Amino acid sequence: MNVDKDRYFLELAIEEAEAALNEDTYPIGAVIVDDNNNLIAKGRNQVHPHQDATAHAEIDAIRNAGQAILNAKVSRQKFAIYTSLEPCPMCTGGILFANIKKVVWLLNDDLGFGGYRKIKGTNVFDERFNEVELIEEPYADLKNRQMKLMTKWSNNRNNIVNLRSAEK
Repeated sequence: MNVDKDRYFLELAIEEAEAALNEDTYPIGAVIVDDNNNLIAKGRNQVHPHQDATAHAEIDAIRNAGQAILNAKVSRQKFAIYTSLEPCPMCTGGILFANIKKVVWLLNDDLGFGGYRKIKGTNVFDERFNEVELIEEPYADLKNRQMKLMTKWSNNRNNIVNLRSAEK
């Protein structure tokens, strides 16, 4: 794939992350594209707006892809997901079960719930992981943009640390 296309889709993902932060929720965005580089679906974290702990960006994008994901599984079409942060364990499972064959993210999540690399490292789902192309943090400028969103999130009223502080 052309690197410029990877960048383009990561920019769409970070735009979704910015929209999520504007909705007072965790700033993560994701997009799904097919193997012809057609945009299939967008998603963003909507945990707080939807009052749903499973409303993560990658899951939102997979849900929004709907029938296209199911059709791709049957026809063995290769979809890619571009996300602004390393997927958590739940989203990693969703990506594997949706049969997505390429995962690209802007920022590793070593301190949070980043789970993709950890789960892959267990070798439990080797067969599935071996079919997925992985690209981590390919663009420093977009990575920095995501890091700024994360910093803004740390001060947001809906950040769990701030919610707990408000209860005291």
